[in-house]
Amino acid sequence: MRKPLPVVIWEDYQAWEQYSHTQWRWSFNKLEVALRQGLHAGPAGVPPSHEGLFISRPIYNLYGMGIGATQFTYETSMYEEMVAHNFVPPGYFWCEWLSGDHLSIDYQRYDNGTWEVSSVWQGRHYSDTNLTKFKSWTRLSNRGAPSPYELPLELEWLSESEVNFFNVELKGEHIVEIHLRPGDLMFKDLPVGTALYPVWENESEFPMGELIPDTDPKMSRHRANGYLNEIRDGFIVVRNEHQ
Repeated sequence: MRKPLPVVIWEDYQAWEQYSHTQWRWSFNKLEVALRQGLHAGPAGVPPSHEGLFISRPIYNLYGMGIGATQFTYETSMYEEMVAHNFVPPGYFWCEWLSGDHLSIDYQRYDNGTWEVSSVWQGRHYSDTNLTKFKSWTRLSNRGAPSPYELPLELEWLSESEVNFFNVELKGEHIVEIHLRPGDLMFKDLPVGTALYPVWENESEFPMGELIPDTDPKMSRHRANGYLNEIRDGFIVVRNEHQ
Protein backbone atom coordinates (compact mmCIF):
# COMPACT_ATOMS: atom_id res chain seq x y z
CA MET A 1 0.00 0.00 0.00
CA ARG A 2 1.45 3.32 -1.01
CA LYS A 3 2.07 5.96 1.63
CA PRO A 4 2.51 9.75 1.48
CA LEU A 5 6.09 10.89 1.99
CA PRO A 6 6.75 13.08 5.04
CA VAL A 7 6.82 16.86 4.99
CA VAL A 8 10.34 18.04 5.78
CA ILE A 9 10.12 21.72 4.79
CA TRP A 10 7.57 24.22 6.09
CA GLU A 11 8.98 27.64 5.14
CA ASP A 12 10.42 29.14 1.97
CA TYR A 13 13.65 30.14 3.68
CA GLN A 14 14.10 26.51 4.78
CA ALA A 15 13.47 25.30 1.23
CA TRP A 16 16.08 27.75 -0.10
CA GLU A 17 18.70 26.17 2.16
CA GLN A 18 17.52 22.60 1.71
CA TYR A 19 17.64 22.74 -2.08
CA SER A 20 20.67 25.04 -2.43
CA HIS A 21 22.60 22.42 -4.42
CA THR A 22 19.84 21.73 -6.91
CA GLN A 23 18.96 22.99 -10.39
CA TRP A 24 15.36 23.80 -9.43
CA ARG A 25 16.22 26.76 -7.24
CA TRP A 26 15.07 28.93 -10.17
CA SER A 27 11.49 28.34 -8.97
CA PHE A 28 12.06 30.96 -6.23
CA ASN A 29 12.62 33.57 -8.98
CA LYS A 30 9.17 34.96 -9.75
CA LEU A 31 10.34 36.81 -12.86
CA GLU A 32 11.73 33.54 -14.23
CA VAL A 33 8.44 31.78 -13.45
CA ALA A 34 6.58 34.42 -15.47
CA LEU A 35 9.01 34.36 -18.40
CA ARG A 36 8.98 30.55 -18.68
CA GLN A 37 5.22 30.78 -19.24
CA GLY A 38 5.58 33.32 -22.04
CA LEU A 39 4.13 36.21 -20.04
CA HIS A 40 5.08 39.79 -20.84
CA ALA A 41 7.38 40.60 -17.93
CA GLY A 42 10.71 42.24 -17.16
CA PRO A 43 12.96 43.57 -14.39
CA ALA A 44 12.89 47.07 -12.94
CA GLY A 45 14.53 49.57 -15.29
CA VAL A 46 13.23 47.87 -18.46
CA PRO A 47 9.90 49.37 -19.59
CA PRO A 48 7.10 47.18 -21.01
CA SER A 49 6.83 47.08 -24.79
CA HIS A 50 3.20 48.21 -24.79
CA GLU A 51 0.69 50.05 -22.65
CA GLY A 52 -1.59 48.22 -20.29
CA LEU A 53 -2.28 47.03 -16.77
CA PHE A 54 0.63 45.47 -14.88
CA ILE A 55 1.67 44.21 -11.47
CA SER A 56 4.95 45.05 -9.70
CA ARG A 57 6.43 42.54 -7.22
CA PRO A 58 9.82 41.59 -5.72
CA ILE A 59 11.69 39.09 -7.91
CA TYR A 60 12.45 37.15 -4.71
CA ASN A 61 10.15 37.13 -1.69
CA LEU A 62 10.71 34.30 0.79
CA TYR A 63 8.43 35.86 3.39
CA GLY A 64 5.27 35.70 1.27
CA MET A 65 2.06 37.58 2.14
CA GLY A 66 2.22 39.51 -1.15
CA ILE A 67 4.80 41.94 0.22
CA GLY A 68 5.37 44.82 -2.19
CA ALA A 69 2.77 43.74 -4.77
CA THR A 70 1.09 46.70 -6.47
CA GLN A 71 -1.01 47.22 -9.58
CA PHE A 72 -0.15 50.01 -12.02
CA THR A 73 -1.10 51.20 -15.50
CA TYR A 74 1.74 51.76 -17.94
CA GLU A 75 1.60 54.39 -20.69
CA THR A 76 4.32 55.10 -23.22
CA SER A 77 4.72 58.59 -21.75
CA MET A 78 6.11 56.86 -18.63
CA TYR A 79 9.04 55.29 -20.52
CA GLU A 80 11.82 57.42 -19.02
CA GLU A 81 10.29 57.19 -15.55
CA MET A 82 10.26 53.39 -15.81
CA VAL A 83 13.93 53.42 -16.75
CA ALA A 84 14.57 55.55 -13.65
CA HIS A 85 12.72 53.09 -11.36
CA ASN A 86 9.92 55.53 -10.61
CA PHE A 87 7.19 52.87 -10.69
CA VAL A 88 9.03 49.57 -10.22
CA PRO A 89 11.74 49.63 -7.50
CA PRO A 90 15.16 48.00 -7.93
CA GLY A 91 14.99 44.28 -7.19
CA TYR A 92 11.38 44.13 -8.37
CA PHE A 93 9.86 43.07 -11.68
CA TRP A 94 6.71 43.87 -13.63
CA CYS A 95 4.36 41.44 -15.32
CA GLU A 96 1.20 41.77 -17.35
CA TRP A 97 -1.88 41.81 -15.14
CA LEU A 98 -3.55 38.40 -14.99
CA SER A 99 -7.28 37.91 -14.55
CA GLY A 100 -9.23 34.90 -13.35
CA ASP A 101 -9.58 32.91 -10.14
CA HIS A 102 -6.75 32.95 -7.60
CA LEU A 103 -6.10 29.33 -6.60
CA SER A 104 -3.69 27.80 -4.09
CA ILE A 105 -3.04 24.10 -4.78
CA ASP A 106 -1.02 21.68 -2.67
CA TYR A 107 0.54 18.56 -4.23
CA GLN A 108 1.73 15.60 -2.17
CA ARG A 109 4.17 12.91 -3.24
CA TYR A 110 3.81 9.19 -2.43
CA ASP A 111 6.43 6.51 -1.88
CA ASN A 112 5.77 5.04 -5.37
CA GLY A 113 6.78 8.37 -6.96
CA THR A 114 3.30 9.54 -7.91
CA TRP A 115 1.91 13.00 -7.16
CA GLU A 116 -1.64 13.80 -6.10
CA VAL A 117 -3.57 16.98 -5.37
CA SER A 118 -3.80 17.40 -1.59
CA SER A 119 -6.05 20.47 -1.40
CA VAL A 120 -7.39 23.34 -3.50
CA TRP A 121 -8.40 26.75 -2.17
CA GLN A 122 -9.80 29.77 -4.03
CA GLY A 123 -8.85 33.16 -2.62
CA ARG A 124 -10.66 36.47 -2.91
CA HIS A 125 -9.06 39.84 -2.23
CA TYR A 126 -10.90 42.85 -0.89
CA SER A 127 -9.73 44.76 -3.97
CA ASP A 128 -7.17 44.73 -6.79
CA THR A 129 -5.37 47.63 -5.14
CA ASN A 130 -4.66 45.76 -1.89
CA LEU A 131 -2.86 42.59 -2.90
CA THR A 132 -1.70 41.58 0.58
CA LYS A 133 -5.16 41.32 2.15
CA PHE A 134 -7.46 38.40 1.34
CA LYS A 135 -11.15 38.52 2.20
CA SER A 136 -11.70 34.76 2.14
CA TRP A 137 -10.45 31.35 1.02
CA THR A 138 -12.92 28.64 -0.05
CA ARG A 139 -12.14 24.90 -0.26
CA LEU A 140 -12.74 23.45 -3.73
CA SER A 141 -12.86 19.85 -4.88
CA ASN A 142 -9.49 18.23 -5.60
CA ARG A 143 -10.97 16.50 -8.63
CA GLY A 144 -11.17 19.72 -10.62
CA ALA A 145 -7.51 20.65 -10.11
CA PRO A 146 -4.80 19.95 -12.70
CA SER A 147 -2.21 17.25 -12.04
CA PRO A 148 1.40 18.49 -11.73
CA TYR A 149 2.00 17.56 -15.36
CA GLU A 150 -1.01 19.56 -16.55
CA LEU A 151 0.25 22.80 -15.02
CA PRO A 152 1.24 25.63 -17.43
CA LEU A 153 4.96 25.13 -16.78
CA GLU A 154 7.41 22.28 -17.23
CA LEU A 155 7.61 20.64 -13.81
CA GLU A 156 8.88 17.20 -14.77
CA TRP A 157 11.96 17.90 -12.67
CA LEU A 158 9.86 17.39 -9.56
CA SER A 159 9.88 13.63 -10.19
CA GLU A 160 13.67 13.69 -9.98
CA SER A 161 13.84 16.06 -7.02
CA GLU A 162 13.94 15.59 -3.27
CA VAL A 163 10.70 17.54 -2.87
CA ASN A 164 7.84 15.66 -1.18
CA PHE A 165 5.30 18.47 -1.13
CA PHE A 166 4.88 21.61 -3.19
CA ASN A 167 2.38 24.42 -3.59
CA VAL A 168 1.48 26.56 -6.57
CA GLU A 169 -0.63 29.68 -6.75
CA LEU A 170 -2.49 30.25 -9.98
CA LYS A 171 -4.10 33.37 -11.36
CA GLY A 172 -6.43 32.20 -14.09
CA GLU A 173 -4.42 29.73 -16.16
CA HIS A 174 -0.96 30.93 -15.13
CA ILE A 175 1.31 30.14 -12.19
CA VAL A 176 2.28 33.18 -10.14
CA GLU A 177 4.05 31.38 -7.26
CA ILE A 178 5.87 28.06 -6.77
CA HIS A 179 6.67 26.94 -3.22
CA LEU A 180 8.76 23.85 -2.50
CA ARG A 181 6.79 23.25 0.70
CA PRO A 182 3.10 22.92 1.70
CA GLY A 183 0.84 25.92 1.48
CA ASP A 184 -2.42 24.81 3.07
CA LEU A 185 -1.56 21.59 4.90
CA MET A 186 -3.19 22.52 8.21
CA PHE A 187 -6.54 22.93 6.42
CA LYS A 188 -6.36 19.98 4.00
CA ASP A 189 -8.93 17.85 5.90
CA LEU A 190 -11.65 20.51 5.92
CA PRO A 191 -14.60 19.58 3.67
CA VAL A 192 -15.31 21.06 0.25
CA GLY A 193 -17.24 24.31 0.61
CA THR A 194 -15.56 25.33 3.87
CA ALA A 195 -14.67 29.04 3.95
CA LEU A 196 -11.71 30.58 5.77
CA TYR A 197 -12.00 34.25 6.67
CA PRO A 198 -8.72 35.87 7.68
CA VAL A 199 -9.01 37.89 10.89
CA TRP A 200 -7.05 41.09 10.43
CA GLU A 201 -5.63 43.15 13.25
CA ASN A 202 -8.03 45.74 14.70
CA GLU A 203 -11.02 44.31 12.81
CA SER A 204 -14.20 44.31 14.88
CA GLU A 205 -16.60 42.51 12.54
CA PHE A 206 -16.17 39.03 11.10
CA PRO A 207 -18.36 35.95 10.47
CA MET A 208 -19.39 33.60 13.26
CA GLY A 209 -17.34 30.42 13.34
CA GLU A 210 -14.36 28.65 14.84
CA LEU A 211 -11.34 30.86 15.43
CA ILE A 212 -7.97 29.36 14.53
CA PRO A 213 -5.14 31.66 15.71
CA ASP A 214 -2.30 32.23 13.30
CA THR A 215 0.49 29.72 13.90
CA ASP A 216 3.20 32.04 12.59
CA PRO A 217 4.43 34.31 15.41
CA LYS A 218 6.30 36.46 12.88
CA MET A 219 2.98 37.89 11.73
CA SER A 220 2.34 39.67 15.02
CA ARG A 221 5.91 40.07 16.26
CA HIS A 222 7.83 41.54 13.36
CA ARG A 223 5.34 42.85 10.76
CA ALA A 224 8.01 41.96 8.21
CA ASN A 225 10.04 44.90 9.52
CA GLY A 226 7.33 47.35 8.47
CA TYR A 227 6.74 45.96 4.98
CA LEU A 228 3.32 44.62 6.02
CA ASN A 229 0.58 47.08 6.92
CA GLU A 230 -2.11 44.41 7.29
CA ILE A 231 -1.42 41.94 10.12
CA ARG A 232 -3.33 38.65 10.20
CA ASP A 233 -4.26 37.27 13.62
CA GLY A 234 -5.81 34.01 12.42
CA PHE A 235 -8.80 32.57 10.56
CA ILE A 236 -12.50 32.11 11.16
CA VAL A 237 -13.58 28.70 9.84
CA VAL A 238 -17.12 28.48 8.47
CA ARG A 239 -17.84 24.86 7.60
CA ASN A 240 -20.13 23.73 4.80
CA GLU A 241 -23.31 22.64 6.55
CA HIS A 242 -24.22 20.26 3.69
CA GLN A 243 -21.08 18.13 4.13
